[in-house]
Amino acid sequence: MQASGHLRFLVGTYTDSPSQSRGIAQVGLNQQTGELIRLDDYYPLRNPSYLIQSQQLTYSFSEVSQQDGAQLVCLDGQHAHALPIAGDYPCHMAISADKKYLAVANYGSGNVSIYSLDSQGIPLASVADLFEEGQGPNQDRQQSPHAHQVVFQQTEPVLVSVDLGSDAIRFYQIEDSTFTLSQTVAMPAGSGPRHLVFNRAEDKAYVVCELSETLIVLHKTNQGWQVQQQVDLLPGAEKGEAASAIKLSDDERFVYVSCRHQNVVSCFEVSGEEVKWISMNDAGGLFPRDFTTTSCGEWLIVANQHSNNLVSYRRNKVTGSLEASGYQCHVDAPVCVVEANISWVC
Repeated sequence: MQASGHLRFLVGTYTDSPSQSRGIAQVGLNQQTGELIRLDDYYPLRNPSYLIQSQQLTYSFSEVSQQDGAQLVCLDGQHAHALPIAGDYPCHMAISADKKYLAVANYGSGNVSIYSLDSQGIPLASVADLFEEGQGPNQDRQQSPHAHQVVFQQTEPVLVSVDLGSDAIRFYQIEDSTFTLSQTVAMPAGSGPRHLVFNRAEDKAYVVCELSETLIVLHKTNQGWQVQQQVDLLPGAEKGEAASAIKLSDDERFVYVSCRHQNVVSCFEVSGEEVKWISMNDAGGLFPRDFTTTSCGEWLIVANQHSNNLVSYRRNKVTGSLEASGYQCHVDAPVCVVEANISWVC
């Protein structure tokens, strides 16, 4: 029997000591109350720090060095399909709109690994490896490229790579399994871009910069992508070089960003001509590494890596404001949370 009013979430974790996590965890959400319930683990895997779903498949990887066995894993419910990753410490992945390719961003080695997918979505082989030299002024964090995110655009055959190490966002045109660099957007020196989200029209992008703790708006023009605006994530607050996740509400009115140093989630109104900061909420724990909004738009779930907990917030779809539900659940070292494509079955 399927539980009415319940959602299921998959949680990527770090499993290396001192964490007691064993792989991809599962959590249920009561949509009426916000109660979070720990479910049975989904799949055992070392350091599955990021995951995505497509159709009935789940994709993850082991965030370790290539020498220690970095691998891409595709789960189809009964079987696990694994391929080695030619890179160090993979941290993000994405699937192309035509379902032909899967890209992996490797933070440690700075390259992006591209895999072909069969008609069922199972990875077949590596078909491209993208690497661009670069560095930034932050001597502790930017001595080499650090690919932190990959995004396939939905309206045209383009792969976007966000590189924290070289303060760059790169656009690659895709044609016949060839990925050609078409534009590099230079971000402010030392900003350390981490993740971005596009609007549905894909003529605007919102970039969270980890090191400068700023939100940067990119606008697509006839001359390509350009920086349009830059605002602080937390006006007047002490900075800690630790901004992390970013999400755009489904109605494209609000952007949310988690700030790990300050342990808060910041909210911006983005429907006007300029982005405006409107509020912040305590993350309910330490080091909010990731969060997600539910498909219904009514809840926001935060994964706090250092306090080992997930916390739920009721979201006002009109004002964008968040209200803590009072519920949380324990998961060791949670670093990614995604709503599962199948509801919680009890």
